Parts: sequence; C-alpha cells; structure tokens
Amino acid sequence: MRKIDQRLTRNERLRKKADFDRVFKQGNVVQDNFFVVLYVRNGLPFSRIGVSVKKKFGKAHDRNRLRRIVKEIFRKNKSAFLPGYDILVIARKELSDSFKSGKADYHILSDHLLGLLSGIAEQEKNEKNSSDVN
Repeated sequence: MRKIDQRLTRNERLRKKADFDRVFKQGNVVQDNFFVVLYVRNGLPFSRIGVSVKKKFGKAHDRNRLRRIVKEIFRKNKSAFLPGYDILVIARKELSDSFKSGKADYHILSDHLLGLLSGIAEQEKNEKNSSDVN
C-alpha cells in the first residue's frame, strides 16, 4: 500500500514577492462570499498556495489562525487542487465577520474553498475547449 504524502513542503508555498505579484497581475479569478482565489499556471508538476489576509480582517491571532486553516485544507486535499498552478487565497470581509462570531469553522471554510477549486477546474476546462475550437 502506497503512502499518500500529506506534508506541506516549502516548495508548495508561495513565498517570494515576485510570485505573489505574478499571480496578482496575470491570474484568473474565482470568488464567493468568503474568498477570492487567484490562480495562474506555474509550469511545475505541483501546485503552490499562498494566503493573503489584510489587517482589517482582525487581530494577528485571527489572521494567523485563518492562514493555518487554509494551509491545512490545501495539505489534506492536495488531490482536489489542479497540479501546475500558483493559487492565492484572499479572505473577504464577510469571512472576517463570520470568523469572529464563530460561525466559520474548519468544515465550512473547507466547503467554500473546495467549491472554488471545482470552479477553477471548470473554468480551465471551458478555456481549453474554447481554445481547441479556435
């Protein structure tokens, strides 16, 4: 039986400012009430994730907790993420309100984020089909 790698290595995280800037400038967008997700191809055999949370979101411990949760969702659901993409997750104001009131737990955030990932897959499939037609 083959063991599934559930680590989140340094290579799987966006860390350089240039990488974040590239995703901001060239990335496509999917969004819902809680998250804005920007994504762009990276030319690598694996996806990388970055999380951006503004100071308006709340205190540092809240921002850090959200970052940890998003990274954990990525770590546990790597197979749901399309390989070869840089993905930037940005928290929205509505998430901040739900997070502070305790209404947004791990499972709710996971459902929202995985739903957006299926939106990415759908957009990429549509884009590929439209480029095949032309």
